[in-house]
Amino acid sequence: MHKIPYLVLGLGTLLLAVVALRRRLALRRRGIAVRAHCSAVHRPAQGGPARLTLRYPTPDGRTRTHRAAEGDCPPGTREGDAVEVLYDPRDPARAETVHAARRPRRRDYDLFGLMGLSLAIVLASAIG
Repeated sequence: MHKIPYLVLGLGTLLLAVVALRRRLALRRRGIAVRAHCSAVHRPAQGGPARLTLRYPTPDGRTRTHRAAEGDCPPGTREGDAVEVLYDPRDPARAETVHAARRPRRRDYDLFGLMGLSLAIVLASAIG
């Protein structure tokens, strides 16, 4: 009786991790590279990494906005600088900087770890 909540939690987390990984890899595979411009740099008052606002055009003539972490942009990126962005042609609001997309695949271990933990929870609740 106490196994069911853990089974549901494990399956739900596993599903979310798989969907997030598929979306991340699909953007890297079919993403279209465009030149974005950094329109603002937001530094938290209490310190920590900055968030950059990047604006980029899409073929339909719209200008999209993407918020990126400081580590997802080339070092030293400031307001007015150009940053290359990948966006999904099926959903132009989904984007990632090329700098972040070119990271080694081991950077995806966060999702692989979450999938492994989820599988362990599912198996433990199914067996135990």
